[in-house]
Amino acid sequence: MAMPTIEARNAPPIDACVWRDLAQLAAEALAIGVVFSVLLALAVFVVARGARGDEFAASQTPPVEIRSTSSAG
Repeated sequence: MAMPTIEARNAPPIDACVWRDLAQLAAEALAIGVVFSVLLALAVFVVARGARGDEFAASQTPPVEIRSTSSAG
């Protein structure tokens, strides 16, 4: 059994309250996105600001020399 189709001339128009709800949803989504982006940027700034430049470049321990003790012979 096929579903009945709705022709454009018989379709009810979209109410203004539907458009208002969609606009409110879009505004809320935009506000949440802006707040999240600002918080993420602030977190990255705090982490980058608190770290010194040489912390990730190398270990803080002095280098160790490895020598072979086996003799060839």
